[in-house]
Amino acid sequence: MIINRVPFRVSLFGGSTDYKSFYSKYGSLCLGLTIDKYVYTSMRFRPKVVNHESVIAYSKLERLSDHSLVENPLICEALKKFNLEKAIDLHLFADIPSRTGLGGSSTCCVALCHSIRNLLGLPTDKKLLAMDAIDIERNILKEPGGIQDQIWAAYGGLNSIEIKKDGNFHVKPLPVTQEFIRDFESSLFLVYTNTQRDTSDIAASHEVRNVTTRLSIKKIAKEAYRAFCSENIKTIGDLMMETWEQKKKISKHICTPEIKRLEKFLLSKKVYGIKLLGSGGGGFIAVLCNRRDKEKLMLSIGKKYDVLDLRVQFNGAENILEEKNENIIY
Repeated sequence: MIINRVPFRVSLFGGSTDYKSFYSKYGSLCLGLTIDKYVYTSMRFRPKVVNHESVIAYSKLERLSDHSLVENPLICEALKKFNLEKAIDLHLFADIPSRTGLGGSSTCCVALCHSIRNLLGLPTDKKLLAMDAIDIERNILKEPGGIQDQIWAAYGGLNSIEIKKDGNFHVKPLPVTQEFIRDFESSLFLVYTNTQRDTSDIAASHEVRNVTTRLSIKKIAKEAYRAFCSENIKTIGDLMMETWEQKKKISKHICTPEIKRLEKFLLSKKVYGIKLLGSGGGGFIAVLCNRRDKEKLMLSIGKKYDVLDLRVQFNGAENILEEKNENIIY
């Protein structure tokens, strides 16, 4: 039995520069973090004494003997990629619903690949996991989107991700002190827009919109890197506002009337900065504020919206249980 967990991500800077149509010409820089909210998978080979069908549970329950018939395309392609034909028990569940701007699809994909690699005794280093998930989502399923989410899920941490024109990437922890990390955690929280969204159409628009906007987003990411190096939370908040204003230009569907109302409400609270997470149209907004005001703000905002506190998760994909019963016939 393998049980693992993989963290959701909060992408603060550089979003949409991680699309191949952009980074293949200009390169990409993304800054952000993974948080203490997870996708979990449990997986084992199904004992022969039970039966030869796989039992796969996610938002629905499937019993089948042929993995190519799994209805969920992400699970189906992950099992096919590793030629996993033996009957299995697989359970997939999460702390946060999908389609909320926290990279849920990619997090699920990394969790699946991590479990399968563990079950088959294959290497599980973080770069392999990220590449597995990128291959499944972008190359096999042809889903529109970037490649930072898969990297965040695999690596974890408070990092910069630099993507070269050839697609190679480098993940580096932001050069900040432990004291800053504590202050940053104490200044950051998420607010739910009360809207889930299908990101495919919006994500596709990130591929075709003007280059100038995305070059501006990359430039702001570089400025944000310097702000992190100087450990200036107020400046980071100002730059969050700048990158949010640029992000709105990518598609008219990113900032809906409900999001505009929430934006106005949050800014009336005198926060340092806000930014909608994910492709747009719904999900969570990241809020950065004076740490002394955070508790009061969360209580006030929580009267109208769901709020989520968080901590930085540094481990990325990890096992929380790995157990083999030698007495069971598989």
